[in-house]
Amino acid sequence: MNNLSCKLNIPLGPSLRDPSLEADLQARLDEGHRVFAVGDIHGHLATFRALLHRLDLKPEDRVVCLGDMIDRGPQSAGVVDLVRTHPQIVCLKGNHEHMAVQSVQKNGTFEAWKPWMQRGGKSTYGSYIVQAEGDLYDAKQTMLDDFMWLDNLPTQIVLDRLRLVHAGYDPRMPLDMQGEKELLWIRKEWHQHEGPVDPARTVLFGHTTTTKLGDAGEVARSAQRLPDGRPAWIGLDVGAYNHVSPGIAAVNLTTLDTIKQPTLRCDRWFERINTRPQRKSSKKKAWKGPDSLKEAEVSQSFGLKALALRARRASLSTLRAQRELERVGVVFPPSARCIVDASAGYRIFRQDTRSVLNGTSSLGPTSFRVYRKTAPATRQTPRVASSASGAISTLN
Repeated sequence: MNNLSCKLNIPLGPSLRDPSLEADLQARLDEGHRVFAVGDIHGHLATFRALLHRLDLKPEDRVVCLGDMIDRGPQSAGVVDLVRTHPQIVCLKGNHEHMAVQSVQKNGTFEAWKPWMQRGGKSTYGSYIVQAEGDLYDAKQTMLDDFMWLDNLPTQIVLDRLRLVHAGYDPRMPLDMQGEKELLWIRKEWHQHEGPVDPARTVLFGHTTTTKLGDAGEVARSAQRLPDGRPAWIGLDVGAYNHVSPGIAAVNLTTLDTIKQPTLRCDRWFERINTRPQRKSSKKKAWKGPDSLKEAEVSQSFGLKALALRARRASLSTLRAQRELERVGVVFPPSARCIVDASAGYRIFRQDTRSVLNGTSSLGPTSFRVYRKTAPATRQTPRVASSASGAISTLN
C-alpha cells in the first residue's frame, strides 16, 4: 500500500494532463487575452459569482479553477453546475474532488464514502438534496454524473512560463514522475522547500490556506525568485471561511496581479457573533466558539433542515403578500364569505362589507379573483343513521 500523505486508504493515480487545453490557454496568453487562476471555492457560489463579475470577462478570456470547488460551503452543487456549463471556466481536480469520487461504485451506483463525509462531504451531499427538492434518487443521479466529470479533470496544467496545480510538487522527485499523491495532497514538503522546483516556471497552487504561508486572507508569494525575477510560487487559497479575512482570490497569469472578492454575507456560515454582555471598553468582534460549525448548515440532516427552512420562508412570504393585498382592500375572509364558481374554476374574495360601511377600508379593489381549479360541487346524498332510541333519521 502507498504511503499516503492524506492518511486515507484511497487509490492514487498518475498525473493527468490535457494537451489541447494547455495549447488553448497558451495561445490565448500569446494573443494578449486574459487568463485567471482562482483558488479554492469550497461551495461558496455567491462569492464566486461576485468574483467573476469583478473579473469582467471578455469573450476570449478564461478562468482556471485550481481544484476544491466543493465541500464545506453551502452550495457545492451550484458551483459544480456553474463550472460545468460556463464556457469560459476550466477546472483542475483537487483533493476534495478526489475524495468525493470515491463514492462512485464500480457498478456505476453512488454510495457516500464515509471518510469524505467526515471531511466536508456532508454539505456537498446536502446541497444536491436541496437542489433536487428532497428527491434522493434525483440527487444521487446528479451526483453520479457530476462526480464522473470531476474524476476526469486534469491534475495539472503546464504552460511556457507557469505551472498550475492544486497542492504543489514534491521537490525530492522529478516533476514528470509525480502523481495524485503529490499534486493533490502535498503540503509542508512543498511550500517549506527553499528554492524553485522549476527554474523556468512560477507555480500557482491552492490547497494550503495562506494563513500558513504568510498574511491571513492575502495571496502568498514565495521569497525565492526565478532568474527573471518572478516568484517561485504563488499560493491562492486565501480561505473562503478563514475567520480573519475570508474570500476567494484570482491571479492574472500575465501580470500576476491579484483580484480578491471577500466572502459575501450570505456565504458566511462560519461566523459566530459574541452576544454575551460586553464591557464598555471592549469591542464587538466575531469569534469562533466551541460549537462553531465545520460545514455550512446545509450539512445538517443532509439538507432536510434547509428544505424545511425554505418551506417556512415561502409560507411567511405568502402571508406577507396576503397582508399587502389586505392593505389595499382585498380581504381573505373565512370560507363563509368566499364565493366559489365551480363552472369557471376560480374563487372570488369579496371586500368586507362591514369595513366599507364603517368607512375604515382603504382604497382599492372590491374583490379579488383567484384562478385555482377546484373540484365541482357535488350534491350530498342523504345518509341514514340510527339514534340511541333505535329511531331512523335522515341527515342532509
